[in-house]
Formats: sequence, C-alpha cells, structure tokens
Amino acid sequence: MISVRKRGKVYQYQYDIAPIDGKRKRVTKSGFKTKAEAEKAGTIAYNEYMQTGHNFVPSTMSYSDYLDYWMS
Repeated sequence: MISVRKRGKVYQYQYDIAPIDGKRKRVTKSGFKTKAEAEKAGTIAYNEYMQTGHNFVPSTMSYSDYLDYWMS
C-alpha cells in the first residue's frame, strides 16, 4: 500500500517492503510538486518492487562500460 503526504511544499510517497531482522522497512521518496505526481511515481515503484523484489536505482554507467566491466 502506498501512502502520499505533503512535506513542506513538496509531496512524498512511501511504502512498506519486506522486514529485515524483524524490523519494519519502508521506501520513501520526496520532491514531487503535486500529489498526483507522487501517487503515479509511487505506484510505478511499488509495482516494480512487487514484481522483482528490488527497488530501482538508476545508474550512470553506460551499457558499453558495463560490458567492458563484465568482460574483465
């Protein structure tokens, strides 16, 4: 379940992930101008987590650089 709330002038979303060592863990991201933007981004992130079990973390490494790293 995704929750959206306003923090100052921006909105944030958060959702629960699998507990680690019996402690509740949450994913939180902030900085959205509107509530609708936060809900949309939160839904996409939550669906990806539910399908893969991982949170998406963007990388600056290019595909070519990754292949060079993988080959070595």
